[in-house]
Amino acid sequence: YILGEVNRPGEYPYASDLTALQAVATAQGFTYRANSRRLFVRRAGAADEQPLSPDARILPGDTIRIAERYF
Repeated sequence: YILGEVNRPGEYPYASDLTALQAVATAQGFTYRANSRRLFVRRAGAADEQPLSPDARILPGDTIRIAERYF
């Protein structure tokens, strides 16, 4: 799943060697309110979210959340 400030949030199929930025591109990019430097991921089986860099690898079952920027 990819949630938050992307143009088409939702569930997308996993592809091998997927990066966070590629996942955002799959969701048709950032909205104008998106903070492209604040990506969070909730790993499958983990209770907390961790900040990511845009080139971080995504694993099967991860949920990505794109934060909103302030000004």
